[in-house]
Amino acid sequence: MLRFSAHLSFLYLELPFARRMEAAKRSGFAGVECAVPEIPATEMRDRADELGLTIVGINTAPGEAESDRLGYAALPGREKDFARNLDAALDYAATAGAGHVHVLAGLIDGVARVHAEATFMRNMESAIPRAERAGVRLVVEGLNSRDRPGYFLSRSEEAFAIVERFGSPWLKAMFDTYHAQIMEGDILARIAANLSRIGHIQISGVPGRSEPDHGELNHREVLGGIDRLGWTGFIGCEYKPRTTTLEGIGWMKTLVS
Repeated sequence: MLRFSAHLSFLYLELPFARRMEAAKRSGFAGVECAVPEIPATEMRDRADELGLTIVGINTAPGEAESDRLGYAALPGREKDFARNLDAALDYAATAGAGHVHVLAGLIDGVARVHAEATFMRNMESAIPRAERAGVRLVVEGLNSRDRPGYFLSRSEEAFAIVERFGSPWLKAMFDTYHAQIMEGDILARIAANLSRIGHIQISGVPGRSEPDHGELNHREVLGGIDRLGWTGFIGCEYKPRTTTLEGIGWMKTLVS
């Protein structure tokens, strides 16, 4: 049976962060994830334990300036910022009990691709042993170039190639049906061909990034196919509700019935 994780940086935003966890549990989610947590790690761990929720993952924190708001991993000259950012995320994840940290690669506008790639690979080479010591997996993700122009990774195939290159169980790809459909399509075939390289899956409707029961992508078929492939991880729900989260939550029953 598929297990769904509520992305608390997208869902239940009318509530304080800790209460979003409670709302997710009441809605039938088995896990939660977020971009940047809004409560201390010990509090998040304790609330998850009380509610019987799994903390699936968090992101490295984005930078404060517009130029680095999507991370540092591929930015030459920002290696120390990346290391501090990653260590903070790993420490939080290990304390809270989160399964993975999504490494934000950064916007590389104005940086030669060859230099960005070399920087990213060096940073990941040092990051993987630190993740292993923390007991927290790293994931990388392609973000579509329409929404995130200039981001270092724009396709799932790029993320898969990085995972293959390192060959470490502590580094996997995050596959998001929204980004992948916009850039590449052929969703189920891509998942099937790269299942061993995938550490997390996320879903949302395309092109509006709303509930997954709307848009051009048939998530009933996608979710059924993922289930048939034997996926045992969570399905992260990273979408923007058209009205409120609760008004649109019926998709969870209709798409997997």
